[in-house]
Amino acid sequence: METALERNCAESPDLRSEIRTLMDANHLNLCLECGKCSAVCPMVNFYGEYVHTRCTRSVVERLCFDPGGISDEALWYCWACKECTFFCPSGVDFQNFMTAFRELMVAHGHRDHAHFCSVCGAYMMPKKQRDYLETTMNLNGNSELLWECPNCKKGKYLNVLYKLAGGNGKSSHR
Repeated sequence: METALERNCAESPDLRSEIRTLMDANHLNLCLECGKCSAVCPMVNFYGEYVHTRCTRSVVERLCFDPGGISDEALWYCWACKECTFFCPSGVDFQNFMTAFRELMVAHGHRDHAHFCSVCGAYMMPKKQRDYLETTMNLNGNSELLWECPNCKKGKYLNVLYKLAGGNGKSSHR
């Protein structure tokens, strides 16, 4: 069964080229397949199971052979914690790659697994990550923090400070 990413890469040689550029910039082709990234990956702690197709090494391996052939959902499990990048003896920067890759996917319309700011619509994090944070962390009434990006939160705080400082409207600093 063809994934949306496979269709998009087949239809858009530019996307395939952009993926390759990201892969080269983050040294994915230098992977030695030593498995250190999979060994230190905390995904099992968050999701309660180890699934090879979601792990760093598997994503790198599949992207190196076929950039359009990876399933959409597998790309959204990584927490971008930098553990794999820190321990990689080859200098593969998987954390930076995943962050940029997801932004690229969102820019090309792959929005099903992404969570966006409820105020401005900016991409914030994978839905899997938001769901985990919502269900496992006792937010004590602060769940709205997961729905707004840092810039929108900052804008709200600036407006409050502006009003406290004697302003009577919205601050022009947004």
